[in-house]
Amino acid sequence: MKDMKKMIKLTAAALALILTVCAFAGCSTVDPNDNIIIEIHSVTEVPVPTQTPSTEPPLETVAPTPTAAPDTTPVPVNTPLPAPDYSVFDNCAFVGNSTFEGLHAYGVITHGKFFTRVGLNIISVYTATTTNGSIPVIEELNTGHYEAVIMMFGENELGWPNINSFLDRYEQFCRDVWAKQPGAKLFITGIPPISAAKSANGASTGVTNENIGIYNAQLADLCARIDNVWFITVPEALMTADGALPAEASGDGLHLNMTYSRYWADHICQSVMAVLRG
Repeated sequence: MKDMKKMIKLTAAALALILTVCAFAGCSTVDPNDNIIIEIHSVTEVPVPTQTPSTEPPLETVAPTPTAAPDTTPVPVNTPLPAPDYSVFDNCAFVGNSTFEGLHAYGVITHGKFFTRVGLNIISVYTATTTNGSIPVIEELNTGHYEAVIMMFGENELGWPNINSFLDRYEQFCRDVWAKQPGAKLFITGIPPISAAKSANGASTGVTNENIGIYNAQLADLCARIDNVWFITVPEALMTADGALPAEASGDGLHLNMTYSRYWADHICQSVMAVLRG
């Protein structure tokens, strides 16, 4: 009897061992008592919980400092004017009053043709001859072919009661010049200032630096309105800080001496070179 109990215990122990092994192996076994197949399933692993995303704010990302674009704006360069080359006047004609005549008389400008006379104005240019000529100045422009005509009027017209009359006649003169020199480039020079003393005594005649400034502004505007006509400004060398002609520039406060005639001629030359020679 004892042996029977002992065998039953061993059999039970063996069965428990088999059940344990099969539980881990996921296999089937049979109950020896009733021949019933028992399905032994492996233990289902507990899924690892998904990590909850952090709710902490992300670290602040510092934006990179943008690289500055290179400055492509060109730096202005003051290009010096070329040295005056008076040969630019070889195919030019000069028409005007005694201030222009002085440029030729002093030998400052020896190139080109000068058609000038003391006291010449925008009306008498149609009737008066040059200093050594025999035909009206305007007709002298029939004697050759000129690339440019450079004109100087205004000093002898400062006393006119109406500046518009002067400007209208000047514009008409330009057209009459083209009738004789088709295609020529025309240049109108500004009126140089006079000395402070001369200006102070000229109120009654209109010969003042204030009036000269008004005339020059209107002449510049006239050139701006007409194609193929250029205005030549008065160079700073001919003006003091007050806009008057330096006292040492003239014996009479009006006509330029040799030194200042050269300053003016150089400026005229460079202005014409800029147009004719680019």
